[in-house]
Amino acid sequence: MLSRQILRVLGLLLFVSMLTAVGNAATCSNASLKGLYGLWLTGYDDAGFYRQSVAQLNINGKGSFTGTETESDDGTIYNDVAVMGTYAISANCTGSGTITNQNGHQNHYNFVVDPVAKHLEMVVADSGHGTGSGEADALGTATCSLSSVKGSYGFHGGGYIVGTGVWQFGGQYVLDGAGGVSGTETSVVAGVPSTASVNGTYTVASGCTGTITVSGSAPYNLNIVFIQGAKAFFAVETDSAYVGTLVAHQ
Repeated sequence: MLSRQILRVLGLLLFVSMLTAVGNAATCSNASLKGLYGLWLTGYDDAGFYRQSVAQLNINGKGSFTGTETESDDGTIYNDVAVMGTYAISANCTGSGTITNQNGHQNHYNFVVDPVAKHLEMVVADSGHGTGSGEADALGTATCSLSSVKGSYGFHGGGYIVGTGVWQFGGQYVLDGAGGVSGTETSVVAGVPSTASVNGTYTVASGCTGTITVSGSAPYNLNIVFIQGAKAFFAVETDSAYVGTLVAHQ
């Protein structure tokens, strides 16, 4: 008798959990994306060369957006290019759209939205125009300035150095709240690892974009876009002959 009662209770709990899952199932619309989002894309151009980019998009919640993008295509840098686009989101949280840069080049993309985490995963869906995939995260509530954006950020990324080979890296940036950067970085280029200290400067704009400039024996420059309340950021290298992007989190 006791076992039957236990089974009935377990059955009831299972039924309630199923109802809860159905009730919590997300229903999406164009309004599921609204506000500032950071976008990180990696892939290849139509000639098969490495192409990576980072963008900040201002999404209106009604099916369109504007923004700026920095792209490295086989080491040629396109810095802060204006972009605009459209999107349409189905109730099941899948969607599609277009993104067009200021030179009229257009890509189509498909994506999946997590409306709770304010996150999306996307893939470029064009034939004969290279490949690309990436992710986007909302900025959310944030105040962006040198003094407010500080602390330790762990990062990882990768790409390609033209004429040298594939490149992967990871480490830690420490932002001091006054424009100074320190930390460490391990880089693996064409299978050869090395570790070095990081020292340099950073800038932060009120719109929650910025830059990092690392000095020393292997200097480099990054454009950055803050996400997740400025507790994380996407970055793209802006030095010619380098194709590299990274994501950093506190």
